[in-house]
This record gives sequence, C-alpha cells and structure tokens, in this order.
Amino acid sequence: MSRLSIDLTPEQHQKIKAVAALQGKSIKEYVLAQILPTSSDENMALNELEMLLDERIKSARAGKISKKSVEEIFQEVYSENTK
Repeated sequence: MSRLSIDLTPEQHQKIKAVAALQGKSIKEYVLAQILPTSSDENMALNELEMLLDERIKSARAGKISKKSVEEIFQEVYSENTK
C-alpha cells in the first residue's frame, strides 16, 4: 500500500477533521471521497434512493401515513414475497 503525505496548516487540518466528522467519516475516508470520483453505479443508486426518500417525505407531509405497525408491514411484505 502506498502512502500520500501533504503539508497542512493546523487550521486546514482542523477544518478537514471537522467536516469529515460531520459526515461521519474519518479524515482518510473524507479525503478519498473528495479526490476520487465515485462510480456511476453508486451515483445512480444514490439518485434512486434520494428520489424514493423525497417521495416518502412528501407523502408523510401530506398526511399519507400508514396506521400499521412496523411488524404488520413487515409481515405483509414477507407474506407477499413468499407466495
């Protein structure tokens, strides 16, 4: 494995550390995510997830929520998938 070193001011280091922490990443994970492009499959999956969640949020805000428990929903989906 190769090592990459860069010189940073203490302020730059703290800023990178803080931004990474806010995203729940290590400094290494954050920097690699910033400098290496993600695959198109990852972008497509992320876009699909964002669209799904946006739709669900809009439905919830419009009052379209289920009265079922999580267990009831799970059982319903499980029984549909085992047919």
